[in-house]
Amino acid sequence: MPATLVPVKGRILVVFALAAALAGCGGSGSGSSSSESGGATGSSLVAKVEHADAKVDGGSVVGTAKVTEGGRAGQRLALRYGLVDAVSGTRASQDEKLITRYTTTAAVAKKDVSITFPKPSTPTDYLLHFVLYGPDGSYLASSDSPVFTVH
Repeated sequence: MPATLVPVKGRILVVFALAAALAGCGGSGSGSSSSESGGATGSSLVAKVEHADAKVDGGSVVGTAKVTEGGRAGQRLALRYGLVDAVSGTRASQDEKLITRYTTTAAVAKKDVSITFPKPSTPTDYLLHFVLYGPDGSYLASSDSPVFTVH
């Protein structure tokens, strides 16, 4: 029994270290540049990424997240994702990949986002990092999926 607890403790420590490292670059959890207006119109920008998830489905990885955006009309936002090696804490993908762009309206909108890409060839634990950037490329919000294993 203790032999199985040591690797689990090690993985948990690595995940906490990874979360701390990503938090330094705005990478862990979700955030907003302002408070959400509950779906009503307003003048402050609402930008959230929440409930990120990822799973291996055959030879692919399927990732999902919920995006809330709007409040200030005419803002161009970019939603991107990156694959992170959860064991080493380093980025497994070369660059963040563009999922979609949004042009905000005064109305706050909630959207479900789904991506599919080929399963990585290196077997290890991974997580998906979804991030929403503002018109000037600044960080607005992000969410990380739970760790998933590729065999």
